[in-house]
Amino acid sequence: MSDNHTNLHPYYRAACASFVEQHNMESVAASIGMSSHVLRNKFNQAQKHKLSGDDLVALYHATHDETLLDGLLFECGLTAIAIPCTERAPSLPHQAIGLNAAVATIGQRALELTERGRITRTERNSLVSVATAAMGSLAILIHDVEQRFQAVSPLAALAM
Repeated sequence: MSDNHTNLHPYYRAACASFVEQHNMESVAASIGMSSHVLRNKFNQAQKHKLSGDDLVALYHATHDETLLDGLLFECGLTAIAIPCTERAPSLPHQAIGLNAAVATIGQRALELTERGRITRTERNSLVSVATAAMGSLAILIHDVEQRFQAVSPLAALAM
């Protein structure tokens, strides 16, 4: 093992830093039944105590902030998509058109930001958030296509 901890798990470390910046650790700790001192120590990379899987789940449920889970998954080359509980478009074509518009907007923002050169952490986080929302819309579209055509298959088989 290396003693150089600064280069280990950069996505997860960035996610931890972002989470701490975005939330009041005292109120979050109280909501999960942990002292704020212990919670802060778990976020401090110099401390031996680390966040456990149970801690990550409790923090997500307390804050509905997926930042820590996303950072952890990015370290493994994975991502997760939350399936939003939102109103559905009236039809599959409407969903697909809306999704294409969202992806085009993401592409335009990405071009603008890369042409400028350096981007701020807030801009990066905003772009990732918008892209994640679009992936959620894609997950809904996939779900709706599966649901629609699984329901039709047995009926079509009966007609034959």
